[in-house]
Amino acid sequence: MKNNYFVQNANVSIINGFSFPKDVFKSINIGIRDIDNEFLSTLVQNMFSFPVYFVLEHVIFEEITNVILRRNISAHQFSSDGFIIKIDSIDLLEVLCECTVDLVLNGLSVYIFFGEGLSEEALVPTSNWNKPTEFQKLNFESVETFIDVQEVGLTIFTSNEKYNTPEKVTHYVSKDYLLDRENSDI
Repeated sequence: MKNNYFVQNANVSIINGFSFPKDVFKSINIGIRDIDNEFLSTLVQNMFSFPVYFVLEHVIFEEITNVILRRNISAHQFSSDGFIIKIDSIDLLEVLCECTVDLVLNGLSVYIFFGEGLSEEALVPTSNWNKPTEFQKLNFESVETFIDVQEVGLTIFTSNEKYNTPEKVTHYVSKDYLLDRENSDI
């Protein structure tokens, strides 16, 4: 049986959770009950070319840190447990999607960035419980799309007209997943 997902326009509370130029980006939610590596990896491959940047704000599991070290993955460490990793191959994407799913299923967020001229140092997030998440050094003119991956799905913030509506986004989701039209903004 295929896993269901839905696609909706993001609500204001999700959008206001980030500090970015809101007039430039469209915001779309994809909800899925059991997010998995295949769903995330396929979506990223279908939407973007390499490089793509993964921002792991809190790597709380030693085994994920060990994967990064053991595989000699080049990573920018920006805090005691935060890593930014430039993905430039399908193999590395698969590994990072597995790590991402482990983190988000335990209540943490992971951010994925795509654009021209991005650097690891510019993608360091600043998070406070009572303020929107900021990327203070980031020039958002360089960002085409960023994704907030969470336990129940993801939110896509994009300026790309190829997938800036709920209906357009569905073309990038693997056909192995079934769209719940009744709960989608289509």
